[in-house]
Amino acid sequence: MPKLRTPFGHWPSPITPAMAAAGSRRFGSLKAEAGAVYWSESRPEEGGRQTILQGRADGSVRELLAAPFSARSRVHEYGGGEFCVAGETLYFTNDSDQQIYAVRPGETPSRLTNAPNMRFADYSLDHRRRRLIGVGERHGGRHAGVRNLLVAIDIARGKVTELAGEHDFYASPSLSPGGDKIAFLAWDLPDMPWDSAALCVAPVHEDGGLGGARGVAGGNGAAAFQPVWCGKRHLNFVLDASGWGQLYAWDGATVRRRYGQRGADLSRPQWVFGLRSYCLGPDGSIGAVALRQGRPLLEVWEPDRGRRTRYSRLAAKTARIDDPVAFAGGFAALISRPTAMPEVMRIGRRGIKGFAGPPAPPLAELSGYLSVGSDVAFRAGRRTVYGIYYAPANATHRGPAGALPPALLFVHGGPTSMTDAGLRLRTQFFTSRGFAVFDINYSGSTGFGRAYRERLDAAWGIADVADCAAAARHLARAGLADGNKIAISGGSAGGYTTLMALATTRVFAAGSCHYGVSDLALLLKHTHKFESGYLHRLLGTTPADWQATFAARSPLNLIDGIGAPVILFQGLDDKVVPPEQSRRMVRRLKQRGIDVAYHEFAGEGHGFRRAETIIAVLEAELEFLRRVLSL
Repeated sequence: MPKLRTPFGHWPSPITPAMAAAGSRRFGSLKAEAGAVYWSESRPEEGGRQTILQGRADGSVRELLAAPFSARSRVHEYGGGEFCVAGETLYFTNDSDQQIYAVRPGETPSRLTNAPNMRFADYSLDHRRRRLIGVGERHGGRHAGVRNLLVAIDIARGKVTELAGEHDFYASPSLSPGGDKIAFLAWDLPDMPWDSAALCVAPVHEDGGLGGARGVAGGNGAAAFQPVWCGKRHLNFVLDASGWGQLYAWDGATVRRRYGQRGADLSRPQWVFGLRSYCLGPDGSIGAVALRQGRPLLEVWEPDRGRRTRYSRLAAKTARIDDPVAFAGGFAALISRPTAMPEVMRIGRRGIKGFAGPPAPPLAELSGYLSVGSDVAFRAGRRTVYGIYYAPANATHRGPAGALPPALLFVHGGPTSMTDAGLRLRTQFFTSRGFAVFDINYSGSTGFGRAYRERLDAAWGIADVADCAAAARHLARAGLADGNKIAISGGSAGGYTTLMALATTRVFAAGSCHYGVSDLALLLKHTHKFESGYLHRLLGTTPADWQATFAARSPLNLIDGIGAPVILFQGLDDKVVPPEQSRRMVRRLKQRGIDVAYHEFAGEGHGFRRAETIIAVLEAELEFLRRVLSL
């Protein structure tokens, strides 16, 4: 049966806003312990509550955390590392009070800590001393009143003891098997952990206190990542001193490179705690997931045999492989694929297999409606930039004869982050209705080496905008989209790029800004400690000289350059980009007579988690684009 010719943007689609919301689950930490894997997972239908699941070798899954408990840390505001498992006991940070709780199967969680001014994350068990060791964040005021520490938590009494606090930030505490040494990452403002994190090792005294720490690697413009002990003396870690994250080992005296090559990156941007790019198998093998031009490649290295096994077929079928752990004679990881929802899966030599967990949105009925992304490289001046193109896809409808589709250019947040070709129902919501989508990894994105990420240093609001404008022109020249009907959409830092692109170029016909930055000075004033030095690197300024640059690159001050319609979405509980940012932008746009729409959502922070919010945003965004693009 021939497809019906229908105006772009109006194709009937089974991918409803409710289905897209149900497919917006977020995955947190993934860990392996005693023959099982554990992971945290958000539930949009439960108001964004984050539960913890256990998967076993037979594929069975059980939920360990019942409502109203929600495992989510807010250390650094972004959290991560919200739980650990020791035997049958699960320790987790509870979202509502940021305290640590303990729970065993079939029991009600019991509160372990009583430190209302503290938050906790990234912890593991010190078996020898019956305590947890992790990262604590003590709040006593703004900036100077926030201290980030290495802490110990007595399991019997819940007492919190400070172990180290001379650095601004800590992450990844890793206790040696004998319990006599601890490795950790540390960095200081104005650096972010991917800029210059040092790997330190300190002796642990009999009473549990730490001796003087020594720097092993990293710092001074190089970032160490993911320290893991291998035996009693050897410490593995990732270091990007070469420009690419590669695996190194320290034997107590010297550091040597173990694994890796140029063009393949094992480093990850530590926006959240607990990230991993490799794991150690019980037989001494190493499973490592490198990123090559943003695409994952899993290799298993067996040092004793001098053998490497590359999982090329798996790489061809996946868009992302995150946080690998050794499990059931193979591995497990969070897997994203082009035509299946992200899920925790088992990886063996015969392929990948999921767990029998809660049902994902039904995808069988979407045959013919899913658009598979294709990698695109294009030029932005002298630079090569990367992105993923999704063509409109619909089983029963197509566009008018000879017409090109409208397009949405998605700008990821971060900006130190990346996008991939994994299935996202928000993308499919639009492509199945007749939009093309281009998801851009602009300069500053990760997964392409340190130099690609550092393109954005001192150039935020310039290099990223130039890349987005070049992407739109490429789509038009290549006949992939109607050059007069390309809209740009982004959240957080991507929202900032969206507004800057509208203010400083004439390429885009409309913009959709989700909790985006409009006033850099206001952002600096209200930002939290973790990011308080980040803006200066991105804008090339210093704490002594920043006002002029911040003013020149704030969309609010460039509002006279905005002529295209804009829709803005904002959470009222956003601590990263407070609502006043969006409200001031909307007021000024209305004063200028610009076509602007604005939606606020109570109970939402920086990133929308509730199903009802996600549904409302998609409905409003679609209706807005249909109207302003004259579809």
